Amino acid sequence: MFIAGRRWVIIAMLLALHAALVADAEGIFQRLWLMVHFGLFLLWQPFFAADKELEVFSVLLLVFVTGMILWFLKGWMLATWLSMLLGIIGGKVFTVEPSRRSRFYLVAFFYLIAMQLAWTVPVVVLGEKIPEALSKGVTLFLPMVLALLAFLPLHREENDSVQVFDFFYALLVFQLVVVLVLGSVALMRYTDNQYFASVILTVLGFGIALFVLAVLWSPRGGFGGLRTYFSRYLLSVGMPFELWMRRVAELAEIEPDARRFVERALEEVTTFPWMRGGRWSSPDGAGEFGSFDGFPTRVSFHELDLTFYTGIELSPALFLHVRLLAQVIAEFHEGKRREQALKQHAYLQAVHETGARLTHDIKNLLQSIYALTSAAPPPAAQEDGYPRLLRRQLPELSKRLQSTLDKLRSPELAASGIGMPASEWWAGVERRHAGAAIALSANVPADSVVPATLFDSVIENCLQNARNKKSREPEIAISLALSSGELGPEVEICDSGTAIAEPIERDLFIAPVPKERGASLGIGLFQAYRQARQAGWLLALASNVDGRVCFRLSRLPEGDELQGEPSASSSPSSQGG
Repeated sequence: MFIAGRRWVIIAMLLALHAALVADAEGIFQRLWLMVHFGLFLLWQPFFAADKELEVFSVLLLVFVTGMILWFLKGWMLATWLSMLLGIIGGKVFTVEPSRRSRFYLVAFFYLIAMQLAWTVPVVVLGEKIPEALSKGVTLFLPMVLALLAFLPLHREENDSVQVFDFFYALLVFQLVVVLVLGSVALMRYTDNQYFASVILTVLGFGIALFVLAVLWSPRGGFGGLRTYFSRYLLSVGMPFELWMRRVAELAEIEPDARRFVERALEEVTTFPWMRGGRWSSPDGAGEFGSFDGFPTRVSFHELDLTFYTGIELSPALFLHVRLLAQVIAEFHEGKRREQALKQHAYLQAVHETGARLTHDIKNLLQSIYALTSAAPPPAAQEDGYPRLLRRQLPELSKRLQSTLDKLRSPELAASGIGMPASEWWAGVERRHAGAAIALSANVPADSVVPATLFDSVIENCLQNARNKKSREPEIAISLALSSGELGPEVEICDSGTAIAEPIERDLFIAPVPKERGASLGIGLFQAYRQARQAGWLLALASNVDGRVCFRLSRLPEGDELQGEPSASSSPSSQGG
């Protein structure tokens, strides 16, 4: 019912317009018919839904504008209104494919363009007299064209209240009609004020120009044509998008680190003239670039949160391109994170497989040490030197090997092992490292309990790293301290050597890092960190400056334990990081 009603509204609207155009210029009947035409146009207009309630201010403004037009009505106003109406109907006609275009609106468009060129411009605007035959054809027979609208099909649109309308095509058609009218008037200087000769020349010129443009738009013979360049411009919005994509792809190939890749890719983003700066954050860290004045735009993909600051407010097209830039960076970043996770998994798998192969060998070695320690004679009071050191270290070594064997056999055992009084554990540490050029100090309550297995694993890794460092820097001093923290005992291992390099510090505890020399796996600290987190402890780099490099093991608050990862205690813990 609404579609049928819309048909008659359009026919009545055009008939009222026709009556206003052929009435006496600026007369009362012309104004009355225009008022009827504007009312019917409000019923048909495609800008607002038919069921939408207008605000009081909008209604008052509409009445005021309509009243002013009708009061100060001039011929050029009617010509301008017909051009706008042609643009509106053209925006509905030329939006869809030719096979789907409504002949209903094509006939209406033909009627309006004919009235504009054959009557409105020469008679209403210029005040010229036209041939009698043409005058009767326009006033009497041209309205009969509108009778076809009663029989032509009107396609059902998306719904009964919203019509399809394309503002870009409407504006383009409006500009073409304006140029056609003004071009015809301008050519009258060269045709002795012959209006219709000027119209014919203008239409021929338009036709030739459109034909040439159509050929250049999509030519044959392998040439892409203007369509290709226009599409490329729209895709890039005037930006060097292709060059940026090429540089980002090259960065993805040469930069293995995910954090460093994001930093360098965002440096390329700052080359755009409208980009001021921004901030980013991800599970790998956070950073910023440029300045932070302008209009903020936030986008997020794959846990990479980006906020761009631009010098202009982004249009919808430019916003889509910014989202595309962010998505490209996020996809490469996520790929590098997954690559790093796979690399870590390969490290862990290699360690676990190696531990499984060594289990039997350690068992045989442990049996030999047990036999050696059981056959040793009782210690003598006067015994010193190497025999005394051997008697002191063999029982400790057998305990450590037994603990390692238990962990290799049962990876599901708790990472921290059995608690031990701090004084007893510290006495064992002093026995093992007596005469090893390590400054030892302890200050904990007598009733403190420490996870012996975890503490042994961490200090052995850190001390081994410090010894390796001492081989390169002989003058450094190494210290080991046991103290009381806010949540319990803490152990700290320090050396007075040079600070750890920034690239290694960034990956410390997150991924296995290469050792200073050789191609060792370098997984000791990585595994010790995981083992500590699973047990509810935190291994951290407490200080990293020249002259004081310290690792600290302290208890985590409740609920911060690492869950769902393979047990770090199932791998050898004495390997340096």
